Amino acid sequence: MRRSFLLLGLTMLALFVPAGAQSQTLIAQYYRCDTAYEDEADFLVNTVFSPIFSRHESAGHITGWGWVDHAAGGAWRRIGTITAPDRTTALNMWGQISEELQDEHPGAMHRFNEICGSHDDYIWNLAASSEGTDPGATPDAWISTYWVCNEATESRADELQAQMASVYDKHIAAGHLSGWSWYSHEVGGRFRRLLTVSGADLPSVLDGREMVINELQSEHADVLAEFGSICSGHVDYLWQNGRTNE
Repeated sequence: MRRSFLLLGLTMLALFVPAGAQSQTLIAQYYRCDTAYEDEADFLVNTVFSPIFSRHESAGHITGWGWVDHAAGGAWRRIGTITAPDRTTALNMWGQISEELQDEHPGAMHRFNEICGSHDDYIWNLAASSEGTDPGATPDAWISTYWVCNEATESRADELQAQMASVYDKHIAAGHLSGWSWYSHEVGGRFRRLLTVSGADLPSVLDGREMVINELQSEHADVLAEFGSICSGHVDYLWQNGRTNE
């Protein structure tokens, strides 16, 4: 069975999910693509592959799927994502969708893998999110901060992020941002935590996040400093929703 387009599976471990929040497994493949042909990869996903994902989303087999465009950051150019509520569902749907993609579109799959020829796999556990955030939906624009953390003390970073959540929520209520989510690492590379902060557009995201950072530095410096001692390195990416069929 060929599994080179989207890796699905494994588990959700809720760390401090607020009351009413939905536990989710987020599976992401971060693609390096030939920039001369990545528009063709977008076409394949949005036109050829999307009916397979969408029919499983409509049937409730998965809670969401996404195709994400790079706006600024490092070498990752696209992200393919799927969300599912639990390990068993994710594993079962991964096998089924993989077979359908290969059986129904072998030529398109081959071409896609020529354009986006390498990727990094991550499986993230949704640990917390702002009220009303739909974990299966892809925002219009957001910034992702991928944190390198000390594994021995990273659970303390989760507690500190929970303390900082009220500042993010304040700026969401003011309309500066539209949402945030905090993920813990399950499978993947060196990044141990993921913070996503979303907004109406890329300038709004950057402006809103700057407000949050300034407030944290002025009013919660001790919390921010302790967090930085645990998660001492990070990489930022700006992303945009790459699905054209929503």
